[in-house]
Amino acid sequence: MDNKTWPLHENGYRPWYFAGGRLFTFLLLILFLLSLLLLAAWHDAGVTGRVEQYDIVIYGGSFAGCAAARTAALVAPHKSILLVVPDPVPALGSTGTIGGQNFFDLRRWRGQLVAKGSFARWYGQTGQFYHPGTMATLLRADLAKHDNISILWCHDIEAVDYTSHPRRIAQLVLREVFPDRNGVTRWGSDVRRVKGQVFVDASDDGRLTRLAGVTTTSGRYDWPAGYLDDSERELPQKQKTARITTAGLARQQAATLMFKVRGVETPPPRAGRVLTIGDLTFTRDPRGGLGIAGGSRTFRENPVVRAFNDHYAPRGFALKPLNAASDGRDSSQWWVNALVVFNVDGRACLRDRGTSRYPAMREDYLDVDTARLKAREMLKNPAFLEALRQFSTVNPATGQRYGFAGAELVRDSRGEPVVGDILYLRETIHLPLDAEKVGHGTENTNYALTAEACQGAGDGSGQAGTRGRTGKTGAAKLTANNSRIPSPAADAANYPTRIGLGYYAMDINAYTCRDLKQNGVYTWPVTGTVRPDWERQGGEPQNPVYLPYRMLVTPGAENLLVPGYATGASSLAWAEIRVIPNLCVLGDAAGAAAARAVLYGEAPARFGPAQISWVQQTLRRMGARLEK
Repeated sequence: MDNKTWPLHENGYRPWYFAGGRLFTFLLLILFLLSLLLLAAWHDAGVTGRVEQYDIVIYGGSFAGCAAARTAALVAPHKSILLVVPDPVPALGSTGTIGGQNFFDLRRWRGQLVAKGSFARWYGQTGQFYHPGTMATLLRADLAKHDNISILWCHDIEAVDYTSHPRRIAQLVLREVFPDRNGVTRWGSDVRRVKGQVFVDASDDGRLTRLAGVTTTSGRYDWPAGYLDDSERELPQKQKTARITTAGLARQQAATLMFKVRGVETPPPRAGRVLTIGDLTFTRDPRGGLGIAGGSRTFRENPVVRAFNDHYAPRGFALKPLNAASDGRDSSQWWVNALVVFNVDGRACLRDRGTSRYPAMREDYLDVDTARLKAREMLKNPAFLEALRQFSTVNPATGQRYGFAGAELVRDSRGEPVVGDILYLRETIHLPLDAEKVGHGTENTNYALTAEACQGAGDGSGQAGTRGRTGKTGAAKLTANNSRIPSPAADAANYPTRIGLGYYAMDINAYTCRDLKQNGVYTWPVTGTVRPDWERQGGEPQNPVYLPYRMLVTPGAENLLVPGYATGASSLAWAEIRVIPNLCVLGDAAGAAAARAVLYGEAPARFGPAQISWVQQTLRRMGARLEK
C-alpha cells in the first residue's frame, strides 16, 4: 500500500477518520471542561482572591458599629475604615431600624441621660421614638461625612483567618447575603477577602468573635448551677473542627419579633407629655414621637391574655406587657414589642446549617430564621390579635378608651404581616476573662463587668447607693440594730480603666415559659422570679456602673475589640447593659481604642495604663461621659 492509498470501511469512511473523529470529539469535550475550570479559577482569583486592605474593620451595622466607625474616623481621619453590614437589607441600625425596635430604652439618672457621645448626638436629632427609615438615613448621612469610612452592604462572614502566635485576626472572608421571598437570609455569589490591622465585633450574634476561635459562654451558662435547668448543667461543648469553643448549652433570653399595627387610640396632645391611664403610660417626646408602655395588670389578670399564654407559651410564644412606638411623627401605624419568642439560639442561622459555622445548640432550640417565620405565622392566628386588643384602658374622667382595642395588623402586598427584617435578640454569647475558668457560678469572677458591680454601683462618692424606701442597697451591710453601714461601691475597681457609664434596669425577658409565673400567678418583670437571690444581692441597680476597658478585649485575639452583644459582661450584668444607649457607649470606646491601635501600631488587648488614659481623654473630647 502506497502512502496515498487508504482502505475504506464498509460504510465508505476510512477507519482512521472514524476513530479519529470520536477522539477529536472527546478532546473537544476535555478542552471545554478545562476551559470551564480555568474560567472558574479566573473568577475565583478575580473575586475571592482579591484582597482588600483596611486599617480598621468593623463588623456589624448596629448602633454600636456606627458609633465605633464614627469615633474612629474622627480620631484617625487618615486611617481607612470598613464597616461590614451583615444584614440582608442595605440599612444601618440593625435591630433599632430594620428590626423594627424604633424606640430607645432609656432610664434617666438624677433627671439626666447617662449615655452621651454618639448616642446623645443621634437621640438629639430624633427623640426617643422615631421612624426606622429616617433613623437609618440619619446614621448613613452621619458616616458619609467621613471620607475614610467605606461600607460593605449585605455581606456576612463565611470564614475568619487568624494566626496563632500571637493570636491575631488576619482576614475575613465575606460573602454576599440577600433575603429570599419569605425573608430568610441566603448566601449570594459575591465574595470578598478583607484584611485589617484591628477588627471590631459590634454585631448582635457575636459571629466575628465566635468564628475567630475565641472562647465564649452561651446565654446564662455562668449563673449558679442551682438556677439552671438540668439540661443546662453540662460540660462545655466544643466545635473543634471549626476551631470554635462555646461553653455550655445554656438558655438565652427570649427573642421578640417586632410587628406593625394600626388602629391604636392615644390621648390628644393637650393631655400632656406623659399620661398614665390604668396600667398604660402614653408618652409624647419633644419631637412629637409617641410611645406606649405597660400592661402588667392586663398580662396578669385579663382572662383572654392568660388563656392565650396558657395555651401558646408552652408552644414557644407568649404575649408580654408591651412597648410600642408610632412609626414616625403623626403616623397612624405603630411598631409593637409584645410577642415573646422562646427557644431561639441567636448564633444559629439556616444558611450555616451543615457547616462547621453552625453552633452546637440545644435540641429544643430554633435558628433565628425558622423562629422568625414561625413567629410571623403566630401573628396571623386570630387568638393573638384578640389577646393584643385586651391591652386598652378607659379614662375615667372622659369615658374614652385608649390603647389597642381596635388594633389591626398592617400587611404587605402579599397579605403577610409587616414585621422586622430580623429578630430582636436579647442575648447570645458572652466574653469571659479566662477561657480556662468558664463554668457555672462565675458571673462575679470571670467577666470584666459583673452582676455584683452593676447591682452595687456607687453614686460617685465612693459609696454604694441605697434603694430608698425598700431599704435595700447594692453591697451595704446592716448592724445588729439595723443601722446601715456605708459600703464601698462595688464598681470602684472599674474606675481607673472606665471607658463610660452603663445604666438601665436589670431587665430579663424570660428564658422559658415557666418564668412567666410565680406561684401559679403571671408575673412581670421576671428577673426576681428567675433569680430568687437577685433582691438579696441588691436588686435593681440604683446608680450607673463604670464600664471597664477589659469588657472590650480578649487575649483570645489581641487585635479584636468587642462592643457588641459578645462584650465581656456576665449574663446578669448583660441584662442591664444590653440596650442601645449603653451599646453606643461601648461602640464609642471601641472606636477610640481602634484608632489608638492603628495610629501607634499597638494591639488593643495589650493596652496598659498609658494607652487607656489616652482613650479616656479622647472620649472626653468626643463628648462622652466618664464621671457620675
